[in-house]
Amino acid sequence: MTAHTSSMETWLNLARSWERSRLNERPIYLRSLYLELALVQTALHLYHDYDKMLESTEKERLGSSSGKGPHNTTNPREQLKSKLPSLLQEIGTISVAFSIIGPIIYSFTLRGPAWQMSLFIARMFRWDVPYAQELSYIPPYHYMLIIRSLFSSVLLLSLWRISNLAFSVYVAQEPLKRGQPLTQDSNDPNGSLINGLKAKKSVVKSSAYWELLIITRRYPERRVSIFRDIDRQGGAAWSQISSECLRMINGITTRITEYGRPSQQQQAPVKPEDLQSLPRLGGPLREEPVFMSAPSPSSKRQIVEAKVGSFAKSYGDKPVSSYGSPISPKAKAYLETARNKILTPEQQQAMTPANVQSQFNNYLTRFLRSQFGQPFRQTFARRIRSIAFGQPFSELIPIINAVNALTTLATASLKEDSYGKVATDIPLIIRRFITTYQSLERFAAILPPHWTDVEFSDSQRQTEDVRVMLGTLKDGLRELVEAFGGFTAELGIEEKDIRVAKAIAG
Repeated sequence: MTAHTSSMETWLNLARSWERSRLNERPIYLRSLYLELALVQTALHLYHDYDKMLESTEKERLGSSSGKGPHNTTNPREQLKSKLPSLLQEIGTISVAFSIIGPIIYSFTLRGPAWQMSLFIARMFRWDVPYAQELSYIPPYHYMLIIRSLFSSVLLLSLWRISNLAFSVYVAQEPLKRGQPLTQDSNDPNGSLINGLKAKKSVVKSSAYWELLIITRRYPERRVSIFRDIDRQGGAAWSQISSECLRMINGITTRITEYGRPSQQQQAPVKPEDLQSLPRLGGPLREEPVFMSAPSPSSKRQIVEAKVGSFAKSYGDKPVSSYGSPISPKAKAYLETARNKILTPEQQQAMTPANVQSQFNNYLTRFLRSQFGQPFRQTFARRIRSIAFGQPFSELIPIINAVNALTTLATASLKEDSYGKVATDIPLIIRRFITTYQSLERFAAILPPHWTDVEFSDSQRQTEDVRVMLGTLKDGLRELVEAFGGFTAELGIEEKDIRVAKAIAG
């Protein structure tokens, strides 16, 4: 509380022995500036989605299921070096801007509340700080304070932005260890891989599907071990891996189907024996005949109660229309005259409920079209991503990896599957690809936009996520048809599925 390093760091200006200490406003300003920086950094972080993984959904990294596409093998240090210049330039721009507008924002918004809060905290530790300390009319801005705030802003923003960039770069690296898959060092590599595919945590599951894709493309010995691993608890390794991949792919159709169901589901009728009576709050019912006329009141209190009750009953039996308006006709005439004298006919027409609602809708639309209303829009791309690919975290990348891994394993089984386990599942894989493709394509064409998406047009229905997913399914079907199109009778593939798959694959 009473550091003596400099006048910018000391919370209190210590007075002489016969005087009382006073708060130092310079550290209060610096901490208020840090709060402003934190709010701006939070807004930029959410707006630009700095948490988005750098591997994202680029088809250049994913490549085709044949494994001919390039891989994300860039050194993390090289990625950091390539992004640091632009990042440092942005940090410098924000720091200089805040060193200029920071004092203005502090003077008009945070100065009073920050002073009162600091005074309250100081009173908790120092008895000689008076309660009534008024702010000075002129804020304590000094050129050294501005330089100090600029230097602090650069350091603080560098800490936030560079650490976030480094985390994103290193987490987005391939799940390899010394050039081998992470599960290679396990006592049971295939079992560890299957456990990762079945994991509940999205990070573990996404890494497992990515590792499966890498194994199917680059490591033929591991791929062969999957085909030969048939004596395993829970089924053969291929059966468990294909089941998890198909379940992940079928999640698109499942989520779309659940979205189309009515929101209010009919409740099952409650059986009479399941009902539990509430505890009795009043006395038992009267046992004397209820149709007999009540005895005439004898006491004064009973007479008053009877008259009040009869009046209330007669008042409640009348229809509402019989009472008329609570405003007298004369008062209505005065109100009508005053309205005609004060308001013009155009103003009276503008104040009707329909016009007021229309005006409100216009203002709301203008707000949503502005930059300030952009965070409140639910765009079509965001809407279809949350519905088809899951929320709060999208499963697009694991689904794409599952499609490519299944396609690669299926085509490689022609030469490497000595037991013929994969051949029996080829019809199911082709049918699941077709169903998912048709469901997603149909849903993207009929999904209505949200009312806040004021910039929507029909050309935006084919979003980037939808195009990547449909393209991946199309490439998978093309390779499956080319590999197994000549064995439809032997594998039990229906002619209808082959025709549809060829039509989709082009």
